[in-house]
Amino acid sequence: MEEPTTTPPAAATPAILVATLAYMLNVQETGQTFPLPASIATDDNLIKRSLASVIPYIDTAKLERSEPKDGVVTITVTKTHAPKGAGKPGSSFSPVIDSLIASEADGTNAVIKTFLNVEQMSKEIANYQPHQILELKKQIEAAFKSGEKQDNAFKAIVSALIESSPQAARVVPVGF
Repeated sequence: MEEPTTTPPAAATPAILVATLAYMLNVQETGQTFPLPASIATDDNLIKRSLASVIPYIDTAKLERSEPKDGVVTITVTKTHAPKGAGKPGSSFSPVIDSLIASEADGTNAVIKTFLNVEQMSKEIANYQPHQILELKKQIEAAFKSGEKQDNAFKAIVSALIESSPQAARVVPVGF
């Protein structure tokens, strides 16, 4: 009599593997490559916001994602030129930002001022009492709110300019 063979349940059920992806950012202009957290790497706007202080042209840059290779997705940052008349190369907001910074009493905006203050007292922070840390937190949050308010104002201005009809120039811009 032949004994029936049975397959163990684990072998009969296909295993489902969940692969996690790693993200690397490649800045084409400088050749730099570094890792990015998945929470930032999956959203172009978050990438641009997080890199704005270190890559001046990020707001006009092109972001391209590669297909995953060995569990790694490479995001390549390619510099693109700003629209004509945008002022300094690399940022379509440069003239607006420059005028806002110049309009402040001491020449800096709230976010930069707070950053500089925190940098100056970075060694002292370790010795802060809880009430001092809470006060510092309030200042930082106020600076972020101010920055978000300015960002929304910039976006509104750019949107209005995009929606407005073109106007013929009365003079030829320098460089043409």
